[in-house]
Formats: sequence, C-alpha cells, structure tokens
Amino acid sequence: MTLLEIDDLRVRFGTAEGPVLAINGLSLALAEDEVVALVGESGCGKTLTGLSVLGLEPPGARVDGRIWFRGQDLRTAPAKRLRSVRGGEIAMIFQEPMTSLNPAFSVGRQVAEALRQHRKVSGRQARDRVMELFELVRMPDPRQHLHQYPHQLSGGMQQRVMIAMAIACEPAVLIADEPTTALDPTIQAQILDLLADLRSRLHMAVLLITHNLGVVADIADRVVVMYAGHKAEEAPAGELLRSPEHPYTVGLLNAVPQPGMHRGTHPLTPITGLVPVLRQPPEGCVFGPRCPLVTEQCQREPPQPREVAPGHLAACFRPGELSPGAGGAEDRGRPAAAGQGPA
Repeated sequence: MTLLEIDDLRVRFGTAEGPVLAINGLSLALAEDEVVALVGESGCGKTLTGLSVLGLEPPGARVDGRIWFRGQDLRTAPAKRLRSVRGGEIAMIFQEPMTSLNPAFSVGRQVAEALRQHRKVSGRQARDRVMELFELVRMPDPRQHLHQYPHQLSGGMQQRVMIAMAIACEPAVLIADEPTTALDPTIQAQILDLLADLRSRLHMAVLLITHNLGVVADIADRVVVMYAGHKAEEAPAGELLRSPEHPYTVGLLNAVPQPGMHRGTHPLTPITGLVPVLRQPPEGCVFGPRCPLVTEQCQREPPQPREVAPGHLAACFRPGELSPGAGGAEDRGRPAAAGQGPA
C-alpha cells in the first residue's frame, strides 16, 4: 500500500540571473515498510525533495506538484495539519547533527521537546520515554547522556540523538538525509545497522537520501537516481546494481572503488564534463553534454522516464546500451567501505 507519493514535484527559485528550476517533475512513491533510496550527486535536489515533503523548503521557493500522504495532499493541507504531520507522522533526520542540535540545551531536553509537541505527556513521562529512546538507539549509559550537551558527544552519538528525536513519536515515514555523512566507516556501519533494526521494529517506511552506493546495496529496497533535478532512473535496488539502464547510473557505478582494484588493471572511470548550470539547462536531455551515447534526438528532446523492464524506469532514448566496467555492476554497488562512493 502506497503511504507517501510525490507527483510531478517542481521547485523553482528566483535569482538575479534568472529563475532556477532545482527539481523538475520528480515523481516517486513510498510504500509501507519500504526503504527507497534517493541517489545522486551533491546539488541534484535530493535534500530539497525531503524538505519539500515537510513544507520546509527555503524561503522564496515556489513549489508545484502534489505530495500525497495517506490520501491527503500535504501541499494544500491546513497549517495545523502540516504541523501535526511534521515530526509526528513524518520525521526527518537532518544531514548535520551538530548544526541541527541546539547547543544551549541538553540532548535529553531536546528529544523530550519533540515528544511534548506531539504527545500529551508529563515531564516525568517524557524523561522516561527519552531514556527508552536512548536505549533503543543503543546509546551506552543513557542516564549519563540525558543531561549532556551536543558538544560533549561524538559525531556518532550526536547522530543517535537525532535518530532518537526523529523516532520519538513512532512516525510512519522517516526521511534520513545522509545519515552517515562525516562518520568513520565503523560508525557508519553501526548507524546503518541501527536504521535497519528500527525499520524492522517500528515498521517505518524510509526515504533514504544518499550519494553512497554502499548504503544503497546494504538496506534499500528500491532506488531513484536523480541528476540535476530530474529522475534519471528507478528500479529495485538489486536490479539497478546488476543492470543499470541509464548512462548516468552506469557512470556512478563505474566510479566506485572496489577491494583489490589496481589502477593499472581496473582504473576508475570518472564521468566527464560538469553538471549543467540550472539557470541555463540543455535544451534536450539534461545529461546529454556528458553522455557518451548522446544523439541529435537527445540534444533536442528531453527524454521522459519510461518502463524498460517491469518496475524499472529510465529517462533515456538508448537505455541499456552502455555497460558497466569490469567487475560487474552488482559488485560495484558494494564499495569496500560504507564511506566510499561518488560525491
């Protein structure tokens, strides 16, 4: 059953040099108890998509399209309803815990505040629940951490606090924005294992925003690949890693280092060129200027996502014609360490 559906999302910003279309016609769906990974280079619109779901897009943004949650369009919902959804039924783990946590308050108080905003609980009940949450996110000695401030915690502990805050009200949907960024590989693996465990325990649907293909291989059910605000490809995770259809997805997989690779025998293959300036996007396919398969049709006509296999969509006129490099796409979706992957 579909729980969250984004339909033709478009987000524009006005600038002195002209309008910028940061997200162009993105559509995706998230079913109950499903993990969908939103993958792409920095600046492609991943985080903006997550913020738009909650109505937290930056000031000045013009948002078009529909975002359905349990049959209601959140873009037209009353402000009171949106406030109850935000943090209560849909929660978000933000990218940088150190900048998301308030340095002036203890972490226990900040998690308790999330509870008091959406649940009628006493101060004692909130504190007891925070202790339970800290245990749930595997914080050692929860009572000690209850009264600590963000600067007294490591990056991994700060991220656990952010997760505890997000799941405090047992949301139906969790949006996790780069939950392992800036953490060392060992801590990244612990955080990913924790998210998988919480998903199983709480039966949450998860929209995972990441550029890390190792994360995708580990926990995602389905993957949506974004490029310059567009959806390039969508498929079940295993199928996308085995048989990518869009040249951009192939390029991402070819850029992932593997155990045992040697520069003389298996060099990394970067994607040539630069991401287009969104104020002046190409007339046809947005990936065309960097694509080795580009044709005249690509240069004059933007391709739309179409089904190339059951449940597998690609916005390309020549899907499947570019093969991943040596080693196989499935292996290339599993980097040596969780921290590796294209930026």
